[in-house]
Amino acid sequence: MFQSFREFLNKLFKPFTGKPEKMPPVSLAEARMMAEMIAGTEEVELTCDEVFELLDQFTEMAVRGEDVAHLMPLVHRHLEMCPECREEYETLRRILEAKLI
Repeated sequence: MFQSFREFLNKLFKPFTGKPEKMPPVSLAEARMMAEMIAGTEEVELTCDEVFELLDQFTEMAVRGEDVAHLMPLVHRHLEMCPECREEYETLRRILEAKLI
């Protein structure tokens, strides 16, 4: 099973080498995961790079107890869907919380 949608897409869409390649088989679980992620997309979404640019501000607000889901909903939504960005957020949050102790 894949850790993220990006990993799944990398399996399906390898860089073009000029030679036709047979598509790798997709399991039912992988297809279900992809369908769920597609169904969860929104009209407007942020990329990982855009979230990374806002992550310090978002995390500082969260540590202060502000309602980041309301104040920065696009970042919040992205973190719910993206394990890589969520890991970055959780690491930064732990660092900031340790500084408060």
